Amino acid sequence: LGPLPTDTAMQEAIEWAAPWLEVETVKDERDRIDILVDEISSGGVVALYNGRSELGPRALGHRSILADPRKKGLVRFINEFVKKRESFRPFAPSALAEEASNWFDLGEYAAAADNNVSPYMSITAQVKESKRDLIPAVTHVDGSSRLQTVTPEAEPFYYRLISAFYKATGVPMVLNTSFNTLKSEPIVETPRNAIRSFLSSMGTIEILVMGDYVIRRKEANVRTLLGEEQKSGLRTQPSFPRRAGVANYKTTFSAGNDDGDGNPMSDSVTLVQMPDRPMHNEKDGGWFELLDDLEGQLLGICDGSVGVNDIMTHFSALAEEEGQQQFDKITEYDQILFENIIRRLVRLYEHSLISW
Repeated sequence: LGPLPTDTAMQEAIEWAAPWLEVETVKDERDRIDILVDEISSGGVVALYNGRSELGPRALGHRSILADPRKKGLVRFINEFVKKRESFRPFAPSALAEEASNWFDLGEYAAAADNNVSPYMSITAQVKESKRDLIPAVTHVDGSSRLQTVTPEAEPFYYRLISAFYKATGVPMVLNTSFNTLKSEPIVETPRNAIRSFLSSMGTIEILVMGDYVIRRKEANVRTLLGEEQKSGLRTQPSFPRRAGVANYKTTFSAGNDDGDGNPMSDSVTLVQMPDRPMHNEKDGGWFELLDDLEGQLLGICDGSVGVNDIMTHFSALAEEEGQQQFDKITEYDQILFENIIRRLVRLYEHSLISW
């Protein structure tokens, strides 16, 4: 019932976050389904952004996070690391309607409804005792499950996806939960919402399939940052890290009791807000906590005009001026500085604050 995103809107959203994405165009639906089934059946978590958005509180295969119902450990993993909520929250199965009565106690009315008893995930059914150990990730502690039944007429793509999973595993259903990963975030609506939520999962969602696009998170490539040596012996030009947009900073201070020796204790935290970065979350103001002053200084330096060598030179000069080099050899100091800089650049990249 919701808006149908255009291919142009999806392409624009992909371009918006391109430095942090690996994107493959897969026109053949069967190939996209095979990619999803392979990932789900191997224990991975995927996101599906398919067609029009749904009306109501349930995700029914258009804006869904999917996983393998056979793997009990996925309940805690998805709750704690993907959706960042209480670990006990149950998940629902999306099952082929014609197979539902073989796995769930549907009552006498199931036959009259041709087993399509819960197309909107509106009823709670008991999982048959003989099946509970086979689908622990969608079986609640009392043996119940909030069931969605899927037909080829109502949900052709989703039905074919579940059918392919059934063929591969012998289980005619997938674990289904709403596609949202940020605190207080509703189910994603637009292509940009989908990509932001996908990136904010920090790699816990392996794949996002959006239209014809199979999207994976791009790892920070340190070799590209430093310049890669080619077979010819020549080295490619190093990449220059660049901020994703204008950065706003704020620092908060807190003071507590003394440290036991009569010295007052205080703590400061520096946060950055960058509305243009793909992972910016307006719901919480978009403030991101920096590790330390070095990370904040690096973010300020990364304007796309300097590389790691320039950054190293800058901080080495500062340290020398301030008399901070207390090591026997300058190479030891440089190595520690280099590792700290790279570690923080990678972290800033992973949170879409910089790219290269």
